[in-house]
Order: sequence, then structure tokens, then C-alpha cells
Amino acid sequence: MVTNFFPIKFPFSEFDVQRVNYSYEKLKELRTRYNSSSSFFRHGDHIYISPRKGEDLSLGDVIRLQVAQHTDVLSSMVRHLLFRTFRDAFPALVPEDFAPLRFPSRKKEHDPMQKLLSLDLAKVVQFPRINEVHVRSILEKDQPRVGLLVVCRHRWRMGASLTKLQAEGFNLVGCSVLESIAIPGLEGVLAPDESLLGEIEEIQGDMALVRTNSGIETRPLDALVLQRTHEQIGRYLESQLGATKVTAIFRRLRDLEGERVKAGAHYFEVTRVADWFSQQTYENADGFTFSVERSPTLASSTLPLEPTKLVFDYSPGAAASRPLSGLSKFGPFDSSRFDRKRPRILAIFHHRNHGAATKFLAQLIDGIPTSSYFKKGLRDLFRLHEVDYAIKEINASFPEDYERAIDDAVKEAGSNKFELALVECPVDSASFPAAQNPYYRAKARLMSYGISVQCVRQEHLRMEPRELAWTLGPTALQIYAKLGGIPWLLPGSQSVDAELVVGIGNTIQRPNLWSGAEQSRVVGLTTFFLGDGRYLMGQELKSVPYAEYFGQLLHSLEESLKFVSMEYAWKEGKTVRLVFHAFKPLKDVEVDVVAQLVKRFPQFKIIYAFVTVSTKHPWMMYQGISEQVGHPQLTLCERGANLILDHHSCLIQLRGDSDRPNKKHRAPSPVLLRLHEKSTYIDLAYISQQALDFSFLNWRSFYPCELPVTIFYSSLMAEMSAKLQRIKGWNPVFLDQHFRRKAWYL
Repeated sequence: MVTNFFPIKFPFSEFDVQRVNYSYEKLKELRTRYNSSSSFFRHGDHIYISPRKGEDLSLGDVIRLQVAQHTDVLSSMVRHLLFRTFRDAFPALVPEDFAPLRFPSRKKEHDPMQKLLSLDLAKVVQFPRINEVHVRSILEKDQPRVGLLVVCRHRWRMGASLTKLQAEGFNLVGCSVLESIAIPGLEGVLAPDESLLGEIEEIQGDMALVRTNSGIETRPLDALVLQRTHEQIGRYLESQLGATKVTAIFRRLRDLEGERVKAGAHYFEVTRVADWFSQQTYENADGFTFSVERSPTLASSTLPLEPTKLVFDYSPGAAASRPLSGLSKFGPFDSSRFDRKRPRILAIFHHRNHGAATKFLAQLIDGIPTSSYFKKGLRDLFRLHEVDYAIKEINASFPEDYERAIDDAVKEAGSNKFELALVECPVDSASFPAAQNPYYRAKARLMSYGISVQCVRQEHLRMEPRELAWTLGPTALQIYAKLGGIPWLLPGSQSVDAELVVGIGNTIQRPNLWSGAEQSRVVGLTTFFLGDGRYLMGQELKSVPYAEYFGQLLHSLEESLKFVSMEYAWKEGKTVRLVFHAFKPLKDVEVDVVAQLVKRFPQFKIIYAFVTVSTKHPWMMYQGISEQVGHPQLTLCERGANLILDHHSCLIQLRGDSDRPNKKHRAPSPVLLRLHEKSTYIDLAYISQQALDFSFLNWRSFYPCELPVTIFYSSLMAEMSAKLQRIKGWNPVFLDQHFRRKAWYL
């Protein structure tokens, strides 16, 4: 397996290092006196010392440590020696960070803005490549291995002060600004620390009045930096070039990034950075030395994962490896028990699109006979008897027009209620705030009546049938799931244990993101699935102060576990396995909640696993590198490819190269699975197989997702809930009343 991890070779199995007993004062004193000649870092109760080669510095006791047993100290030694070697080689280049070592490329060809902007403007707005070098420890053939994990990204930079921007006529009022603060003792060694201070309220001469979380504060303009967001960079460029040119520049920038990633150029950039580090000599005065290997190929172990099988009926043999072929052959999983065989659908379209809308509806319900992808249509694919529909036209695309049309349609229907509504979304509606967005206003009104909602983008109404089929397929799938149907499941577990897979997450509601912002409210989100992938419920916790989040989460999990245990008649003494999926590392509060939860169900034997499923990590993983026409080409990983990093974590490809209907789309990346050390169920192979299988429970399309649906659905729910909450009259009680077991958020 090829990665961006470059192993480090040590010419010894044990090494000597100086150390003294730790105290804050002692560490501060040592750094103040000897920072130019030595490195100091804390580990446990000691301060470890790494003197520069040529320096005769004896400050502490010398101890001998084993490489295989002290990887934490070893990694810190590497990190400090790496940083010192880099600074000696580039004394004029001040790194942005220490761990990871982060520094910008100084080559003009590594900044696409040099070609997209004029020479003068390119000095102000830059988008350079930022190189990151992490020191990481993994297991290779069950032996610890330290190495460099190298990543290249692009980040916005502003090469002009706020004083210069103001002189150019750029309106600074309302801009978010950063405050740069030099790190004591590291001036000229590391870049100043930057924190988001607030928004500029007013400019008075060369001073800025900034609205912060502590009130209005005054700062010199030259002490502040414009926050380098896409929006603020765009605003500045628009003030110089106009909106049309800026739109074209951003579009070209996106295309260039897509070409860079698609061609694998970003990976070969990584290898060139790593090549420089592999040519350096690393040694300190105590004889500690190492070298960086050039080969990024790992012989690490992999997990024997099985291809996912999807089940379309209880009867033996009703399984397939692909959703669409399974549905075409067997129909949906709950076909014989689905009680909405003749669903009533309300279709809301603009009157000028009447002809296109009726044709769209016919193709959605009946299918496209000439299509190899969507031949059967919603009715036959999901084994429905008929689909009844009523069309309600609107004369304008204001939110109020949608709301009036909905109220009239519901009133006219009387007791013959609609179960789902198709709502035409105007072309530019995605850019509207939720409170003024016609789609979200319509969705909130419809859901208050207990009607599920499916968006239909205006531009899809007049698509050619060959292209439209790729839209109609996922649309039909989402409609069936929103009606409460179960398109497919996973094979039932052969274990005698009861199993629940829980997606867990939260969002922090802050007044803003400025420094010192009070994390005032927390909204928890949970989704519950059985081991075969059966969706049980999704729940949003009340918005509460952080201090009350523990109690809210515990209450939610307790009530849900009671509900499931009664519904499925768990017997006393039964072993229950709880697997928690989270998209960010779980804090102690969530772990402590489950420990308390176990105590409240003494009648069951509860074991649990906390699994972080992360897409935001620095790892790359490829099947290999091949030579094609004289140029190296990356072989992308297919679904199920994996690499064990240590006993508690692995990289796994949930969506492979062949799982893209359009090869122009971004190549899929692996996710990083990590088991929390407090888990009482630690079968990494089982957890990984489960994550792989749950990524194919995605009822939003016929392709696997890049995340397990436990997390993917939670994120969709969080995003949709946040938008609905901004709409006047919305009440989260509607979800519990009408949509507890329906995938309303797809």
C-alpha cells in the first residue's frame, strides 16, 4: 500500500537522553537560557533535553531508553531535531507552526493566483501551497514505526496591511479581523499566534474600533489582519476587479484544484517535499540520530473485509451486491409489508413550467424506457400499485406563494391526505438565507402538516432523458425512504448479542466564533440503527447550556434504549452491544454518559465501542504506482481497501474508484477509524466491517457514501434542523409527531 507516510530509520535499538524533574518554572528557565542551543519538552514528570550538535551541555541525568518501548519520547526527539534542522537550512523562512511543522512554499508556480491575477494584485492576494510535516507513530508488522506524514494544501494569504487596503478604498467596516500575538520566547522562530478578534465597527484614522465578545475595543490597523475566508477574499477582489471577473477566477481556481487532485499531482508534490527531508542529516550532541526513508510504501497489515451484501427480502437468496440490480430483481426489502402502495403526492410547480413538470412526473413514476439506468420508474421499481398525484401551480417564487399554495392544497384534499410533496426549487434559491428561502419555507409548512418533502431543482425539469435518468433514480429512492419504506438492509448478524449502532454528535451554538466566545448552547443529535441497518429513529436533543448537555444526552439514550429493549423484547441477562459512531473525537462527557447508562440497565450485559470516523485527517492511501507512457500514475483504492495503523485505528476506503458515476468527480479518500481507549468492545476487524457495510445503507443514492450512514444521516439532520429552526412557526415537535421513523432529511 502506498501512503504519504515516510518511515524513519534509527541506527540503534536504544538511545541516551538527558532529563530533569519537571516543573513549570524549570521548563521556562531552561528555554529562556538555552533556547538557541537546545530543545526542551515535557513528557510525564520529566523535562527531556536535546542539545544541538557541537554544544557541550550537561544539564540533567542521562538515561537509556528502548526505541520500541518509548515511542512518545522518541517522536518528540525527532520533532525537535527536525524543526531545528529545517530552521538551520532556511533561517529566513519562519514556520507557521511547530507540530506539525507547517511552512509555505516560496515558489511562484505553487501559487495559482500568480497566473490568475495581475502582478500587483498577486502580491496582495495569494493562495500558496502550504507544506505540513507531521511526526507520527504507527504499527508495521506489529512493531512500532515512527515516520513523517507529509501533506500539501493551499491556503489564502493577504500580503497587504489593513492600512493599505483602506488606502485602496476597500471598505473594512464589517470585516472579521485576526489579532497577531507573538509567542513569548519564540519571536522570529515561529510565526505569531493569530486569533479571531471580532468585526470592525468603525475606522477612526489609523485605529479600528472592533466589536468583540468583551465589547468595543480599539486596535491599531497595522496590528490586525483580515480574516482570510473565501468570502472576504472575494469581497476584496470584487472591489478591485468586479463581480464577473472574480466569479471566473474562483471557477478557474476550482478547476485547477480538481485537475491537480484528479491527476495525482498533489501526491507527487508530497513526495518531492519528503525527498528534501530524506536528504538531510539529523544528529544532536548526545548522539541521537536518524534518517528519513524515501519509500512511502508500507508493509503494514490489513483487515480481511468481505464485500457488502445487500438484502432485499427475508427469503434466502434475495441479496445483491448493488442496490439498483437488487431492487430491479427483488423489489424493496419491505415490499410485502409496505402499507402505502398507492401514495398521494402533491406536486408544486411554477405555472410557466406546467408542461415540463407533467413530463417530469410521468418519467419519475413510469421510468424512461430507453434508459438502461432508470427504465422501471418509481412505481415498478418499488413495487407500488399506483402513484396518485395532484399538481398545484404557483405564479411567483416568493416563500409566501409556496405557503399559500400548500395551505390551499391541504384544505382542498380534506381527509384524502398527501404523504409526500414534490417542490420545485428556483435556480438561485440555494443562496437564499433559510428564513427567506422558498424551499425551506415550503418544507417547514409541509412538515407541520406531516407531509414529507422532496426538492426538484428547476433546471432538471427540461433535462434530456439520458441525463435526467441519473437524477430520477436517486429521487425515486429518496421518495420511497421518506414515505417510510425500507429499500434494502444488511444481512442479520449471526451473533446472539443484541446490537445497536448509534450515531452521536452535537453542534455548539455560539453567538460568534471570536476569541472568548461563550459556548452558550449545545444541541445533541442521535440516530439509532439495529445491527442489520434497520433505521429505528433519529432524535435532536433540546438546546441546552453545556453544563446540562450530560443530563440531556443521558436521558435521550436511556429513553431510546428502554424503547428498543421493549419493542424487541430483550430478555434479562442478554448481552447488548452498543457501537457509537462519531465524526469527531468523543470527549469525556460522552464516554462518561455511557458509563452511567450501563449502570441504569443492570438487567443487561452491556458492552460498548466508541468509534471516531474522520474524513479530516492528513493520511493518503493508494493501491500502488504504475508507469504509464513514461510518467508515474497512481492506482486508486477500491472499496474495502484498508491499512491498520495501530491496534485501535485503521484507514479504510468506504467508497472506491469505481463507485463514481462520473469520473470527473473528486476521487474518494479513505476515512480514519479510531477506537476510543475506554471502549469495552475492541474488535477492530468487526468495527471496520460494520463501518464499510453501513456506508452502503445510503438511501440518498445507489452508490456507497464516504461515511457510515450513522454519521452521514446525523450531519444531514443537523444541517436541515438548523435551517428549519430559523423559520418562524417551526416546532421540532413536528419531527417526533410525524417523522420519527422516516428519512425526512435526505
